[in-house]
Amino acid sequence: MEDMVDVPPARSRIQSQVLLVDDDVSLGKLVVEYAAYEGYAVAVTTTGESGLRMAASRTFALVVLDVMLPGIDGFEVLERLRHFSNVPVLMLTTRGTAADRVRGLRMGADDYLPKPFEPAELIARFQSILRRVQPPMNGLAYISIDDIELDERSRRVTCAGTAVELTATEFILLQVLLSSAGTVLPRQDLIPRVLSRRESAIDRGIDSLVSNLRRKLGPLHDGGERIRSVRGVGYVYVIGNPEKAN
Repeated sequence: MEDMVDVPPARSRIQSQVLLVDDDVSLGKLVVEYAAYEGYAVAVTTTGESGLRMAASRTFALVVLDVMLPGIDGFEVLERLRHFSNVPVLMLTTRGTAADRVRGLRMGADDYLPKPFEPAELIARFQSILRRVQPPMNGLAYISIDDIELDERSRRVTCAGTAVELTATEFILLQVLLSSAGTVLPRQDLIPRVLSRRESAIDRGIDSLVSNLRRKLGPLHDGGERIRSVRGVGYVYVIGNPEKAN
């Protein structure tokens, strides 16, 4: 079995189209049925290859991707997916090790959920991720600092005039940092604002996202770090001549 037929949601209003890539057929049926009652239309496929084809041919608000797949695994699927899409990705993992979580985040995943899980928790993760990628009700719609330009309405970021491809969560973190450029933001504040979860002593999600941003944006023109770590506190976006506009 490769692809399952989409099951229409029980509610009349569809909130979002979600793609689930998982070879556990029983789990797929459960997720489709449970998500339908919450207004989500879920398409299910059981291999990484078919998941990539579906993601390339259709528009999804979210991809839920299992790490352990037949053929190419979830990490390889994520790597290939990021070549053509910035769709938010929730990784599922049976091992749930810190190393797996960090690897997924560094490769562009937006969140992770260890197996086994309750369907209600999965739906809560759907809602959390999709809420994070929605345009904020307030804040700066356009930010220009040095050679970085961020347009919230088009969700476009450029560095020295060159477009920078960011995942949804990386975009949110950069927007938060730029909005408070020059101010140190504690990790315990960044985690709920960017990842919509409570701080944990072993949670390295923000650190992985900062590492991704540093790599994608590169250093400042003078060779210095754009995002500086403040030991034991958090992170600050370094500014030279800030310019912000609504």
